[in-house]
Amino acid sequence: MNDILDHALRGLDPAVTPADLDTSTDPKARALLARVVATDPAEAPAPATSRPRLLTAGRLAAVGAGVAAGIAAALLLPGVFGGGSAMAAWTATPHTVSGGRATDAQEKCLDHAQDAAKRTTGRELGFRPVVTEGRGPWTLVYVNDDSSHLAEISCLFRDGDVAAVGGTTPGPGAQPLPPVPAGSARAALGSVVSSSEESVRIVTGRVGAGVVGLELFTEAKGNVTATVTGSYFAAWWPDAPTTEERENASPRGGVKSVTAILQDGSRHSISLEELTGRTSAQLNTPATGGSAGD
Repeated sequence: MNDILDHALRGLDPAVTPADLDTSTDPKARALLARVVATDPAEAPAPATSRPRLLTAGRLAAVGAGVAAGIAAALLLPGVFGGGSAMAAWTATPHTVSGGRATDAQEKCLDHAQDAAKRTTGRELGFRPVVTEGRGPWTLVYVNDDSSHLAEISCLFRDGDVAAVGGTTPGPGAQPLPPVPAGSARAALGSVVSSSEESVRIVTGRVGAGVVGLELFTEAKGNVTATVTGSYFAAWWPDAPTTEERENASPRGGVKSVTAILQDGSRHSISLEELTGRTSAQLNTPATGGSAGD
């Protein structure tokens, strides 16, 4: 974790970061790390109005807590996405990741998840990998604790190196998640990390009985096929750089519509209200938010 923090701090402000800065002992560096991986539960957004808090160039932020009020964390390593030809290698349809590449990514993501859990809750949680998928040179690993309050972390890797980590652990006021109806899906929209060159949107969630596939129609990339494994799904796609103001003005998280593919081969359209558990008024009302840091 210290190596990752050192990389992030040096990349965020190379003009003023001393070459001999020891981020493992420097008080300001440790304070910055604390802000990244922990948010005071009293300051967590209410479930009905929770919104993503962006990670933009030079600033660190937290991803929205979704249905359960929670403590969030996010980290983006500058320059890892690569832009240009690297982003051109992204694919709307995922591919299977197996063998040592999958195992390595899962183990790294579990380490990040437990580190975040210990810092935000003071204890380890029963995280396990639930979805692992590949798109071009990237591997996305989604881990959660499979509990009724669902602590969850997503990790994006490029060629084995971490590019972004984000997720939530439930706060003291979190309520149990409602069950997902058969043939449907549930997810919080709005998880996004952004640099001055590009942003990445990640959607993870649960699917009901009979759902074997999920397609998201996105503003940036059109149809994006999610990976469905058991009761969970995950998908991500690149987008143009964004700002808090733009995100707050569009609470739909870059998603236009969702279609579930059922076991019998039929397709079921899922409204964003059904997917998120939010009303049309909430989805159409600009939100407020803020970045961590100064």
